Amino acid sequence: MGLINAPSARVVFIHGRGRSGPSAWPLLAEAGAPEHVFLERTCPADQPERDADRAIDALEGRGHLVGHSYGAVTAMLAAQRRPDRLRSLVLIEPACYDVARGGRGVERHISAMAQVFAVADDPSIDGREFFRRFAAGMGAPDPEVDDGTCDAVAARIRATPAPWEISLRADTPHLVPTLVITGETSPMYTEVAAALEAQGATHLPLPGAGHRPQDTPEGAAAITDWVARHGR
Repeated sequence: MGLINAPSARVVFIHGRGRSGPSAWPLLAEAGAPEHVFLERTCPADQPERDADRAIDALEGRGHLVGHSYGAVTAMLAAQRRPDRLRSLVLIEPACYDVARGGRGVERHISAMAQVFAVADDPSIDGREFFRRFAAGMGAPDPEVDDGTCDAVAARIRATPAPWEISLRADTPHLVPTLVITGETSPMYTEVAAALEAQGATHLPLPGAGHRPQDTPEGAAAITDWVARHGR
């Protein structure tokens, strides 16, 4: 009877560079599951080394971590630090480039983005220009947002470490059951998924889902099913 009434294990969701908290996970937040915890951005910039510990603390026991894009770096770092606290790990379009160095897509992406991060401290480049360069490096069009938003987003990106500078263990799937979901639109994420799959991760490609598979019914269902299979 005690097991039946036991609370479900927490599922902590770690946002990417954009929205944070529930707004970064609209379909999953809409479900209203009491065990879902959506990490909020509490400082001007994301810092995986710091936020990994915040994510572990948010579990309040042994639970699951779900990370999207840059947030997947934080989730993977937390998993390799405290695998004993994780029942499972979900990485969505993971910017965990350190585990796939040498891949053509990863190296091309790093080459393009390194030029952007190289001018992060250059005061002659305003927020809009920096954001434009960042978008171009990501293969995206010029951002159609107001100057205030450009300045805020650019300041946040400028203050974060480049994702490939975070040292990660490719064998993390040996420590924690790992699901990698990709939208199959960018080769660097597929290469990261392949590197982790070679170490025992499960890779779920969702062609056409784009960079936010969690916003599709298939992606949200995949996360929920994975968590359910690995202990609640």
